[in-house]
Amino acid sequence: MALSSIDYAIIFIYLIGTLSVGFYIGRKMKSGDDYFLAGRSLPWWAIGMSLVVTDIGAMDMVGAAGSAYLYGIVLGNYDWLGSVPVMIIGAFLFIPMFWRARVTTIPEWLGQRYSSTVRTIVAMIWGIVMGISLGMTLYATAVGFNLIMGITPQIVIVSEDQELFQDIVAATGEVKTYEYSMLDSIERGNHKIENVGSPNLVLLDSRLGGVDDITAPEGVPIVTFTPGDINDTWGGETMSVVRAPSWNIMYSVIIMAIVIGAYTLLGGLKAVVYTDIIQCVVMMGGSAFILIYGIYMLGGWSEFQSTIKDLGERTLYHFDLVVPADAEVLVNGEVKSTPHPWSGIFLGLGLVLANAYWMGNQNIVQRTLGARSEADAKASYVFGSILKAFIPILVVVPGLIALAHNPNIVDADRASTILVRDIMPPGFIGLFFAAFLAGLMSSVDSALNSAATIWTNDVYKPFVRPDSDPHHLLVVGRIITVIFLFVAIIFAQFASGFDSLYEMIQTIFSLFQGPVLSIIVLGVIWKGSTAAGGLAGLLGGLASSATLHFTQIYASDDNKLFQTEDPFLYVAWWSFVAAVLINIIVSKFTTPKTEEELKGLIYHRGMRSVQPETNND
Repeated sequence: MALSSIDYAIIFIYLIGTLSVGFYIGRKMKSGDDYFLAGRSLPWWAIGMSLVVTDIGAMDMVGAAGSAYLYGIVLGNYDWLGSVPVMIIGAFLFIPMFWRARVTTIPEWLGQRYSSTVRTIVAMIWGIVMGISLGMTLYATAVGFNLIMGITPQIVIVSEDQELFQDIVAATGEVKTYEYSMLDSIERGNHKIENVGSPNLVLLDSRLGGVDDITAPEGVPIVTFTPGDINDTWGGETMSVVRAPSWNIMYSVIIMAIVIGAYTLLGGLKAVVYTDIIQCVVMMGGSAFILIYGIYMLGGWSEFQSTIKDLGERTLYHFDLVVPADAEVLVNGEVKSTPHPWSGIFLGLGLVLANAYWMGNQNIVQRTLGARSEADAKASYVFGSILKAFIPILVVVPGLIALAHNPNIVDADRASTILVRDIMPPGFIGLFFAAFLAGLMSSVDSALNSAATIWTNDVYKPFVRPDSDPHHLLVVGRIITVIFLFVAIIFAQFASGFDSLYEMIQTIFSLFQGPVLSIIVLGVIWKGSTAAGGLAGLLGGLASSATLHFTQIYASDDNKLFQTEDPFLYVAWWSFVAAVLINIIVSKFTTPKTEEELKGLIYHRGMRSVQPETNND
């Protein structure tokens, strides 16, 4: 369905409203502290809503729904197990510690607790990862933008033989560039072509008819085939005649980058948080409507469940929150080990990745560092955890609804967007797109601001200009924001090479979040952790995660370390364990900091010794 005038109006009003808020706040930016921490004036409710919308964002609306399309509601564990309990713990243990230290970044706190070397390494890691993550987010949004706007290149397959679909997709191999649609009759094929306008290729089963039976615009190639034709050679020859896309997805990436970069560049963290309030309401409201309306269109909850279960082997575990470690799932016709086994979910997610995300991710923690009081910093996490309990229902379940609606979506990252495009009435497509933009804008503006904060405060200021005044840091922060936008656009070009953006970004996080979490946890709870121990634990943990990851990739099938093909959960766990052990061993043979040096940086001492300062301006 194409966008109607009311859809365009909704999108326009939403964009103008959001950008106006961002620009208005940006007029009051006078210093680096205003830009990076909103002058430490943020209330708990605003931070809580910002935390939620930043966490789910466009990557989750696309990636989590796409992974749910492939693997089921096990993705809900990333919120129910990986957010809610962890946020409660963080609210009363880690967040007060960071807030009382009056730091601007997590690397800055690590520098105070350990050494400037640890601070710099962690800052550099986060800077690189944020650039990659930004690129993935921009790409994910561009995919949705193209689908909603009806500019995604199309390949239409007309055949009654459903089993040929995966064979054709595998032979042609362009799942990230084209949207594949399979219709079981020439009449339905012509109707689809009429709605698409001008597909890039039509593949017709010769048992149904000939080229003259297809009504397609001039210039659209039509290729007939028989089941015996389909192989890699046929696929290569067929794709050689496909009509080239008229719109490159990178154009959409650049448009998104410009729109979001504009108000983030001017308004800093305060603009990010207060526009997130709008985005949280729009995104949760839009997602709730998609959930309710999608199940209604399928005939109700019982019919929805039956449709999923009737798909057979590929949905064997789709309604299981606990999936066996040796479970095999059918993904696009290929049998794979599940990337979300119960053991990995418990060890890698519950004990490492979730804690690292909510306690050590600058994107997230930076909001609480800008809180107007310690009580606001704590309350924001508690409030956010309440909202997060609803997210799997609003984000993950629509992935299953998309599966029930259309089990032939080849690129799972397009599942939720295709669902909305196909079933939503006029006006609600615009609402969804506004919600989708809300997720994107929150994800990108947060990462941009946090990346600029880290590189300005932990790289530029210490090594380039230690005597920088607040206004100079504001200027530098904005310059770095622009640089990161360009970096993100570059990384976005490589996103199409991955089957699932969600699994890909989790894999990247797993390579360093375990080691970083280890030095944060030991640094907070154990005064015996030394500067040398922290550095050794960090470097040793990074080495172990890289070793585990690449050993898994290059080992033969009989010598794999882990049963799953995407072992990011296990990599996160074992690199965390290795980093903790190395830290403890090295710390036992090196000199710790004095009690005076650790004042305010260790849990039991910090909670008693440092009096909070508030800023209610």
